[in-house]
Amino acid sequence: MNTTRKVFLLILGVVLCLLLMHHLPTFSINGMESRPVDLLSDLRPTPKKTEKKTQSIGPKKKAPVALYRPKGVVLIEDFSHGKAGGMNHFYERLLHAKNSSKPIRIAYFGDSFVEGDILTCDLREQLQTKYGGEGPGWADAGGGTGSNRGTLLTRFQNIKENVVTKKPFDNQLQAINQRYYYATDGASLKLTGTKFRPHAANWQTATLFFRTAGGLTVETTTDNGTTDRQMVTGSDSVQVVTTKGPMTQVSYRFPHINRQTQLFGVALDGTRGVALDNFSMRGVPGFSLANIPVRTLKEIGTCRPYDLIVLHFGLNVCTEKTTDAMCRHYINRMKNVIATMREAFPEASIVVFSVPDRVQRSADGFHSISGVLRLVEYQRVLASECDVAYLNIHQIMGGKDSMKGFVDKGLAAKDYTHLNYKGGKLIAGHIFQSILAGVENYRREQNAK
Repeated sequence: MNTTRKVFLLILGVVLCLLLMHHLPTFSINGMESRPVDLLSDLRPTPKKTEKKTQSIGPKKKAPVALYRPKGVVLIEDFSHGKAGGMNHFYERLLHAKNSSKPIRIAYFGDSFVEGDILTCDLREQLQTKYGGEGPGWADAGGGTGSNRGTLLTRFQNIKENVVTKKPFDNQLQAINQRYYYATDGASLKLTGTKFRPHAANWQTATLFFRTAGGLTVETTTDNGTTDRQMVTGSDSVQVVTTKGPMTQVSYRFPHINRQTQLFGVALDGTRGVALDNFSMRGVPGFSLANIPVRTLKEIGTCRPYDLIVLHFGLNVCTEKTTDAMCRHYINRMKNVIATMREAFPEASIVVFSVPDRVQRSADGFHSISGVLRLVEYQRVLASECDVAYLNIHQIMGGKDSMKGFVDKGLAAKDYTHLNYKGGKLIAGHIFQSILAGVENYRREQNAK
């Protein structure tokens, strides 16, 4: 046997011994534990370390609720983050309307765009059909622009209107409708429902609002012909006379009345469901609402608390010369209005409706007034900075130059500014769908909690 072969066999024997020693058990000598023999350790793959999963402490985060966004519906944007003034209060009332024993009340403030109950009569009708309710809501206590509407016939004698847009006018005497009325002895007021919209023809409650420093006699007559005579003592606060029962008309007579008495209006409602009051005022930009005494608003709210306040203005602000600075000045003044409403009705939801489209003729046809396009965005800023809600009515109409299409289709007047009842019904339907989408999104959020 040569030397090379002997060396090879020796090495082979050592390798085999080392491989076999890998299977020997470990042992300890004087507390020292032997290490396992593994000739191939450098060739073996390193085992992956398994990390122990720790159980998270605290509630699991829920996936965000999917936003309900029906096709063609412009959503109401809520900037309140759940705080008072946002839409949650109103949505909660609507969500449980069928189980509620008291009306859900809306105060809709606007300019001539909704004068005559245009748009609001159809929004009221759709809400009452869905959530219950009846009656045309607030009616001014006499003549003037506030008495011209398709949903109610107003007859009056010896009653004179005082309105914020005409001087002289005392801001401290006005009520929520920015009006007050004086009457002379024998004055009368008769309100009769019409079938212009189904739910407007009947009501269950008639509430007369007034203020009188001296005594006052009020004679109230309803459909059945019986007359109720009430003697009212003097007060410096807003007072009411309420008549209940099924009615399609109600009459008031004031046998003895003096200059110490201001009449405001009559609310015609059901006992539950939705009541929508149209507080329109021709020619105003909106910020005069901040001049209504908060005390008066609170006194009216005691017996007529509102769940939603709509602020729909802007037509009387926009021109081709409207600048960013003018828009900023305008929304700063409107912030005072929102602050007034929030103080008077602290639980109410508040929503800013944008200015609608308005067009005028130019060399190349009819186009939106530049001030309208500018103010739409600033009104959104207003809602955001005041932590209330916003709905883009301009977008609902179709955006830029859309009023031209409304006129061409017979949905608006040829002043290219105001809707007629047909156009109002169309826009009311879109607003109604926006409200329904808001209620559904609120319901989903509540169910996810």
